[in-house]
Amino acid sequence: MSPAQELLVRRHMDGLRPVDAGEASLLPYLMQWLIATGRIRSRTHVAFEVPWLGRRVDLALLTSRGTTSAFELKLGRMQRVLEQASYNDLSFHRSWIVTGSNPRPDGLYWAQHLGLGVIVIRPPSVTLLMRPVLRPPELSIQERVRTSIAKRSLQAS
Repeated sequence: MSPAQELLVRRHMDGLRPVDAGEASLLPYLMQWLIATGRIRSRTHVAFEVPWLGRRVDLALLTSRGTTSAFELKLGRMQRVLEQASYNDLSFHRSWIVTGSNPRPDGLYWAQHLGLGVIVIRPPSVTLLMRPVLRPPELSIQERVRTSIAKRSLQAS
């Protein structure tokens, strides 16, 4: 990882409470991967636990071009994370599942059917199994999502 990428990791991760258990333990590896693959850049808004539709999105990104991505993290229980991520696909450009174990074929089938991206993290490795479908949300929803992410990311700074 380049020095610039390391700075980005620190910038976004330093504001988090210590991460050592549960699905939050996947975050440092996910953040490093997102930065290393260019999905998070210096002008990307990064927000954790974003309130949305009566629940919280684990991680949300807003790029400088206005594209939004939602990431739902789960160590197991693919059915539950599929449900959560599918809620996000109506409001975000991209919706992702991040899991700590390899999904079974039926889970991958449903992720593909729903247009969700799938990332498996088995520390220290991060594996992209499936890219999400890009779906522009309805304009009024899109603006509310952008505002929520930007506001939440500023609170964390």
